[in-house]
Amino acid sequence: MYCLHHICISVENLKETLEFYQKLGFEKFNEYSDDTVDIVLLKLNSDILEIFHYKTREALPEHAKDYGKDLLFVGVKHFGIGVDDIEDAKKFVKENNLFDGEIEIKRGRLGKPYFFIKDPNGISIEFIENYDFTKKKQ
Repeated sequence: MYCLHHICISVENLKETLEFYQKLGFEKFNEYSDDTVDIVLLKLNSDILEIFHYKTREALPEHAKDYGKDLLFVGVKHFGIGVDDIEDAKKFVKENNLFDGEIEIKRGRLGKPYFFIKDPNGISIEFIENYDFTKKKQ
């Protein structure tokens, strides 16, 4: 049987990134370091976020900074964090200074409210109200 095991991101600033994700409830449970890379594994419930911080790295491409433009490029676009209440999630993000831009709650094509923010590295994160994806929209 298959399941999604983890998501991996590559980051510019490891300390700032860890602080960001730990505010969201992720907990560090493993790490590795050598002359080329630092790797930290974080866990949120049973979900794993693997963070790579290379000593030598390239900046996020310009197209990735504009979510609408970035959707045109093949590749992973964001990861989602399920929440019980979208308004509470928005308030939490603002109160914890996790994003300084405008947060606009929208309703998705499948009917659930969501919003996007970017982490300190420009990686898109979607906050979406929890629901069972396996059931068809009513």
